[in-house]
Amino acid sequence: MDSYSDLKKEVLKELLAVGSFASQREAPHLASYIREAGEKLGQDVFNLVVLGEFKRGKTTFINALLGAELLPSAVVPLTSIVTMVRYGEIVKAEVVFLNGDRLYVSLAEVPGYVTEEGNPGNAKKVKLVQLEYPSLYLKEGVILIDTPGVGSVYQNNTDETYKFLPKVDAAIFLLSSDQPLSRSECSFLEEIKRYSVKTFFILNKIDYLEQRDRLEALKFAERTLAEKAGFDGANIIPLSAKMALEGRVKNDSRMLAESNLPEFTNVLERFLLTEKGAAVLAAACNRGLSAVDELTVGMQIEFKAQALPLEELQSKIGLFHQMVEDLRRDQEDNRYIFQGEIKKVYSVLEKEIMPFQESQNDKIGKDIDVLFTENKNLPGRQLLKLFETHIESAIMEAFENLKPVIEEKVKDAFGKVTARFSDKTNKAVEDLLAQSAKIFKIDIQGFTKTEPFTDESRLYFVFGEEQSMLLPDPVRIGAIFLPGFIAGPKIVREMKKKIERDLDRNCGRLRTDYSDRISESARRFQKELADKYASAVEGTAAALARALMMREKSEIELNEYRAGLDKQKDLLEDVSLQLKGLLEKIKI
Repeated sequence: MDSYSDLKKEVLKELLAVGSFASQREAPHLASYIREAGEKLGQDVFNLVVLGEFKRGKTTFINALLGAELLPSAVVPLTSIVTMVRYGEIVKAEVVFLNGDRLYVSLAEVPGYVTEEGNPGNAKKVKLVQLEYPSLYLKEGVILIDTPGVGSVYQNNTDETYKFLPKVDAAIFLLSSDQPLSRSECSFLEEIKRYSVKTFFILNKIDYLEQRDRLEALKFAERTLAEKAGFDGANIIPLSAKMALEGRVKNDSRMLAESNLPEFTNVLERFLLTEKGAAVLAAACNRGLSAVDELTVGMQIEFKAQALPLEELQSKIGLFHQMVEDLRRDQEDNRYIFQGEIKKVYSVLEKEIMPFQESQNDKIGKDIDVLFTENKNLPGRQLLKLFETHIESAIMEAFENLKPVIEEKVKDAFGKVTARFSDKTNKAVEDLLAQSAKIFKIDIQGFTKTEPFTDESRLYFVFGEEQSMLLPDPVRIGAIFLPGFIAGPKIVREMKKKIERDLDRNCGRLRTDYSDRISESARRFQKELADKYASAVEGTAAALARALMMREKSEIELNEYRAGLDKQKDLLEDVSLQLKGLLEKIKI
């Protein structure tokens, strides 16, 4: 079986050939369409997320895959921040903070941001850390992601891992041969099912067991996964991450084979090709074939047009341009209708945010009342700190729960609108071709691409007040100098105002973030539809112009021109056959 990377190179080669033809045929929109298809395939990324309870050896496993001790590991629960490792020619480390700031650091400084010891409770407000490393394993777009362990004494570690689940393409879940599957792991696996199209199971630390005990441990793990987590017939790969890492670092092939890491990498490679990779490669091939069809049609038009009598050719060109003008007006009408339909997507967003803001304001306000009742004897300063910590935590949790709900509903609404207008553009292209067929007896493929809702988000949440340094805060002064039972009621009133302000401010940020993303997605979608229609018009118009120009040439020049068209057509047919052959390989 051809590897994913080999097939990817072949597809990129054929797309490059199609793009070259498009440029030669003076079809810039089509050349751009193919260039984007190539870039998308070339930059294809795949989030391979390593998950599991703390101290299952996740970080050591990733280091083994990379063949270097890149990520920090220790004998205590260590990783507290999501760490992403992607391909790069040189080693880099970048810290991304919750407020959007970024900071390049050395590898030696990374533990100060990703570990519980270096960054307790995420006091440094780190969102994630991105590493670049020149591993061949990552070169084809795989991004390895190390997550904090679930079930440790550090609740924020578990929370961070749960938050990352929506970004999982495939998951590697590590079990341990020396510990049974825990209740927290079973609960976590239930959540993984919602997001991951494929979950690989690894039974780590097999070097701790004798051969006969390994088989018993595998059977027990399979039975537990089926009975407790609903993964019937799970394929569990026994492996020693520690031995694999040592084998990679020492370049010891015997130790590497004993670790059983090669079995896992073979399974992963097959998955990348047969499931995830196949869909990506097939989409690129289909784009290439669609472009080949359009280029072929242009040459057919040009070939037929240059053989017509001059007067008849000029008449048909006039009919073509009149038809294009009529359809252009229809497209302009569709553009205005589309803008109106997109407003409905904004209303979906608003219907989620407004009741959320009201309900959370009421809920968190009641939380403050309960906290005050239970802690009214605390000093005012401690009471204020307790309230502020709870408000920030409660609002953050509420927004994290809200975002997936909004994401799904907005994507669904946007998808329905774009699907309808893809159909409208298909109809416009079909009308163009149907009428062109009457003139030149040609055919062309339709257009079915729908631009997805963009995942790019710049959202982060803000808490706390923006007090002037010159003006004292009377609530804080009271909290410092007065006991809780005196300052408390005033603090409670001010905290409820704070809840309302923080909710309003962060709902505004959420609204702006999604509004920007909807607007950008709509702009890209409209541009793609317009480019597609323009490409269909442009290709035919350019072919007719060349045919008209050739009428002024000599018979010798005309024969050379026809021979050139025949040669281009043969070459394009060869590219088409290559792409179809690749599609067959991909399906296998």
